[in-house]
Amino acid sequence: MAKAVHDRQEIMKLLNSLVNGNYQELPPEQYPDSEEREFVRIINTLYRQRQQIQQSWSDTLQRSEKRLREIIETTPVGICITNQSGNFEYVNPPYCRLYQYEAAELLGKHFTTVVPEGDRDSLTELHEEFMGGRCELRGEWTVRRKDGSLLNILADAAYIVDVDEQPKKVTFVVDITDRKRAEEQLQETVSRLHSEIEERKRIEKVKREVERIIQHDLRNPLNGILTATELLLRDDLSESQKELALLIRESGRKLNTMINSSMDIVRMEEGSYTLEVQQLNLFHVLSDCRAETIGIARKYGVRLVFEVDGEPIDWNAHFTVYAEEIYLEDMLVNLIRNAIEASQPNDEVRVSVTTGDPYVVDIHNPAPIAHEIRDRFFERYSTFGKPDGNGLGTYIARLIARVHNGDIDFTSNQSDGTHLIVSMPRSVV
Repeated sequence: MAKAVHDRQEIMKLLNSLVNGNYQELPPEQYPDSEEREFVRIINTLYRQRQQIQQSWSDTLQRSEKRLREIIETTPVGICITNQSGNFEYVNPPYCRLYQYEAAELLGKHFTTVVPEGDRDSLTELHEEFMGGRCELRGEWTVRRKDGSLLNILADAAYIVDVDEQPKKVTFVVDITDRKRAEEQLQETVSRLHSEIEERKRIEKVKREVERIIQHDLRNPLNGILTATELLLRDDLSESQKELALLIRESGRKLNTMINSSMDIVRMEEGSYTLEVQQLNLFHVLSDCRAETIGIARKYGVRLVFEVDGEPIDWNAHFTVYAEEIYLEDMLVNLIRNAIEASQPNDEVRVSVTTGDPYVVDIHNPAPIAHEIRDRFFERYSTFGKPDGNGLGTYIARLIARVHNGDIDFTSNQSDGTHLIVSMPRSVV
């Protein structure tokens, strides 16, 4: 018993360090037990794959930054970036040519270096108002070149928060001798820069969402591991408890598979994902779903019932469907788990299958969905009443259904509880 407790603590420690990003690879050979060695190998594989994902996104961001710098360096518009104090942090080559300075002569200096002496106080005050108001500023100004000659410019300034989370002012400057040509150049440059900045924002957003999706997908097998371990600790090991120990290893392997496929969720959102369709027995898939969720049902004191066409399910029967197995199972497990977690002790969660084409899986629990989230139940990050919920479960489930040319809907009221209705074609074209 003491060893089982220790093993559970070790498992929890390793998995938590993996999810939190502070895991360090362990040599499997230092563990005498073969199952422990296998589990450590799985965790090491997960760690390496997570590192590869993070490196991939880092490389993508670097390429985006390179493209952005090439635009800024080659545009005919002068561009400078000043910090909150008004000191130059960046000047592009056209800006230097316009003012007849080298970049090194301007960086770190106050922007009034290029302002006529009589205008410095007023423009410094305007700069401070601009940084405090976080607005956009456009105007025509008289500036001074290095040789002392004056130049009329058109300047557009924008407030940004840079990657270092510090406020900055970006100013676009053109010589307005030929006003029409200058305004066209400015508009084109601003549009190109805006598109590239939006692309960088999208990359960062996708990166954050991938991390959230990875952590969400880790939850189902992780709960399987924890629940199986809880049951294992109730008594001395028996044959059934040995099966649960195997479930621990299987859940770890499933974590590995989900890490491999986490990027597929992003492709599903973009519409670029191609399903790897397999011929499946739906009842075998449901059997795996039951094995994945029966432990959590027992923990919550909830009865989990499966039926087909109004009759108790025959696990040896056959109903052929075509889908990608890992995602079909993951979608159903997410929905069944949500139904269980929303239930009270002694409640019943009923999974009812209606065969046909399309076939329908109705997952029912007695609890209604909170009014606060009914209108956005399938939206990303929609959650209510679950302190550890991240609101991705139903969003990902519907995404998977629609990639299979199916869909998910629901009915929910106080008297009848909640029905999550999954409609799926038997064959995906």
